[in-house]
Amino acid sequence: MDRLRELFALVEVNGTTTAKAIQARIASSGICLDDFRLASTMAKLKALGKRKIDFAGFSALVGEELLMLSRAFKRQLVIPDWQEFCTDIETVFKHVAPDRSGSNADYIPILRDADPEKWGVAICSVDGQRMGLGDVDVYHSIQSVSKPLTYAFGLAREGVEFINQFVGVEPSGRPFNSLELLPDQRPFNPCVNAGAIMMAGLVASGTPELDARQITQTIMDLWANLSGGIAPVRFSEETMLSERETAHNNFAIAYLLRGGRGLPRDVDLHKMMDVYLSCCSIEMNAQMLSIAAATLANGGVCPITGQQVLSTDVVKKTLSVMQASGLYDNAGTFTLEVGLPAKSGVAGAVMVVIPNLMGFATFSPRLDAYGNSVRGVSFCAQLVDRFTFHIYDSLSGGRSGCKRDPRASQHSRKQRDLTDLRWAVSHGDRYATKVRDLMLDCMVAITLADGEIEAPEIASMAEAYAEIMGERPDPQDLQALAEATQAQGAEAPFDALLERLRQELPLLDDNGRELILESAFRVACADGEIEPEEDLQLRAIARALAINEGVLELEIARFQRRLTRPS
Repeated sequence: MDRLRELFALVEVNGTTTAKAIQARIASSGICLDDFRLASTMAKLKALGKRKIDFAGFSALVGEELLMLSRAFKRQLVIPDWQEFCTDIETVFKHVAPDRSGSNADYIPILRDADPEKWGVAICSVDGQRMGLGDVDVYHSIQSVSKPLTYAFGLAREGVEFINQFVGVEPSGRPFNSLELLPDQRPFNPCVNAGAIMMAGLVASGTPELDARQITQTIMDLWANLSGGIAPVRFSEETMLSERETAHNNFAIAYLLRGGRGLPRDVDLHKMMDVYLSCCSIEMNAQMLSIAAATLANGGVCPITGQQVLSTDVVKKTLSVMQASGLYDNAGTFTLEVGLPAKSGVAGAVMVVIPNLMGFATFSPRLDAYGNSVRGVSFCAQLVDRFTFHIYDSLSGGRSGCKRDPRASQHSRKQRDLTDLRWAVSHGDRYATKVRDLMLDCMVAITLADGEIEAPEIASMAEAYAEIMGERPDPQDLQALAEATQAQGAEAPFDALLERLRQELPLLDDNGRELILESAFRVACADGEIEPEEDLQLRAIARALAINEGVLELEIARFQRRLTRPS
């Protein structure tokens, strides 16, 4: 079939389609209908209204932007299974939402009085796929999230050699407002207050003809370009005035810097401080910050405008600083557990970059002891527990805890794995046969979870086996296997199974372990619900196979959604 006809077939019914159907197909890929790469197509669709579109009309419609339309239609964007990925993100979002630990920053009224219940997550991929959950349109001051981008602004204007004369790039291991400096009297890095204050001085000293507010506006313009101009970048005069009134420690840092290494180009200290405090008083929302993060993930090119906002070299240096120092003196733990460049702010934002894949931002005002959003950090940790996002997941050697990789179609990969397994078993492959046998043992274990062997359960096990292996087993053989297992005692067979799984673990790759767990999961779900005994056994099997519990929870959530989905 002609490639253009293949695209048309994805949206046509009885030989025609509509603008609504084409738009729905595009939107389901994660691409917004106002995307600049489809502007011409969208304008033509709007003009067509509700008229039917035949193949000739479709051909004329899509010609100018065919490649982008084809990628969206055929799910060839960086996250191909976008809808499934979004539902998984929603699962994590809801899992984190009940956490009400921590408290708002209280050193100024506007932060103290912010609604602590606000909770939002926004995502933007490097292909411009976007989603938002919760309070993603709520404006808030970006506070310290401004720091790495002020650093990037300075790098782009002054160059790394000049910047390095005044600001280091070392993790401090100290509170963000510490007065301690490096032995050479430079601030540790641009993400602690001392470093950000010095960066404000560097920026201010480079434009002596501009006042602090005008300089801040140029940085706001940078943020606007990073976020694709989807909404205005705002400035909070109230935040600025409150910050200035309570900035005694920050002024002490500024005087310490002037008395030590000295300020760049003898910049006026008060102008420097006004730039620093003004950058903290910039207001954005999670949607905007997620696109800015995606721009960094995309090497400085904004995914929704195509504009090269920052050079790739500047982005690399900025992300390196964020990786080492982005979450105050908890940055080391965050790198260990999450492994992604990120920056937090005391208003409750966390902006995270997954290079070459996506950026995301969370917003929740309650902070932990380090000044980081409790829900934001928890969301990051749980996300990395379920997806291959940690910078070192690629070193897993095929044993990542069976985490999902949204870069690949999970459906296509699973079908390929099943085809390979069936083919290998048919030829007597030892590894494939071992996986098959462990699958059978796990299915039997779940069948026996309630202590009984009933005909419907044997039928369900046979159906699950047939779906995985592509051939229907003899129910009598399954009955005999279940009875033989049951005869060994109530708990001993399952304990023995878990021990066997643990022993075989070093020889099982992620694909094999996923298939073994999936076999048990299918049997558990066969009657339309997962009983408490089955849930306990599924989790025990997952632990024995070193499969992250979060991955199993995603599967359970998908199953529950299928149950509630209208037929």
